[in-house]
Amino acid sequence: MDSPFRLSRGALWLLLTFSGAQTANAIANVFVNLFMLVVAHNLSGLITFNIGYFVSLTITFYTAAKIFHDKPPLLPYRVGLLFTMLFYAALLVLSHSAQHLIFALGFTYGIAQGFYWFGFNLMTFDTIDPQLRMRFFGLSGAVNSVMGILAPLFSGFIISTIQGIGGYLVVFAAALILYTLAFVLSQGVPEGPPMHLQPIMDSWRVMVEHRNWAAIIKTIVVRGTREGITNLAGLFLIFLATHSAAIVGIYTALNALARMTASLLVTRHVHYGRQIAFMTVGVIGMSGAGLLLILGRSWPWLLAYGILFGLSLPFYMIPSENIPLTIMDQDPLITERRVSYTLSREVALNIGRLFTIFLLAVSIRWFSQAGTIIALIILTSLSQFWNISVMATMVPLPSPVISSKK
Repeated sequence: MDSPFRLSRGALWLLLTFSGAQTANAIANVFVNLFMLVVAHNLSGLITFNIGYFVSLTITFYTAAKIFHDKPPLLPYRVGLLFTMLFYAALLVLSHSAQHLIFALGFTYGIAQGFYWFGFNLMTFDTIDPQLRMRFFGLSGAVNSVMGILAPLFSGFIISTIQGIGGYLVVFAAALILYTLAFVLSQGVPEGPPMHLQPIMDSWRVMVEHRNWAAIIKTIVVRGTREGITNLAGLFLIFLATHSAAIVGIYTALNALARMTASLLVTRHVHYGRQIAFMTVGVIGMSGAGLLLILGRSWPWLLAYGILFGLSLPFYMIPSENIPLTIMDQDPLITERRVSYTLSREVALNIGRLFTIFLLAVSIRWFSQAGTIIALIILTSLSQFWNISVMATMVPLPSPVISSKK
């Protein structure tokens, strides 16, 4: 009898290296942002770091497609691991001096993660047997979910226990060790065939040739506006209210637990006929979570916001990520043009993220920081209703309904 946990040798090595890297991200990602906030002593440092990150992330996707177009995807993945190791090593060496290089550090981290995700996303398409992909993502999702809950608690405890920035450096050292382990484990992953990518300008051509994809790209930009603010909003607001890394860790863990619970529910019950309804529930919940912050900004209100937002987000995100894939599959040349679609999607997402971050940077010159963040949370959540209206015209009818109309 085939075990639900059995993978091919190559897929198992990929699972091990990816899990090591994602555990490192779970341990350090949130606290890298918090570190930038602490050493800069203001929100501008956090904003500057994220601008550098998303700008270079966008550039790196195109750079990777150009440099590695005739190489196996394992190569950019390993380059991403090496650059991320260098990033964490730089944080350890710079320590307090990191405040003078915040943009450069964000830019470096974006380059590292750009190569990493470019390589990994293509490896899952090219080197994992299609029949094993669901099993692979199920196992990696389980590991990431558990680590997403436990790792922030560990990191928050370490940072709160050790005075000064020593706790941050311990967390970054742990991330460096895990990324090094992930690099070593990546040696067991088979290289796979060369990618033979389409010219990078094809990522713009697909939008001209396919009207539905052009419309989807607009929705992805709008989705990015929400991601640009929510990725740093909870972190900043909870730290502003408590000045405690431990509570930031608790907030992150509770949010991850809520997302995991809702994701299991949505994955079990969503189908084509329910996607738009689920997305609507998600947007209502996300907007309602933002409205909670109007009622109060103390840490109990913020924890309530994090939990409600975490419970609501998968209802919106899972269908909104699946629908673009459905549109991509309508292209008979999707196998050859998969990277073109991926590049256009990632660039659109980062444009939306950068728009909101730049808007935040400008707005806090005239308005309060907390008030501006809360307003942007609510506005960018409500804007997702427009995405629902666009995607509703593209979702196929359930098969029984189609049959009844023949």
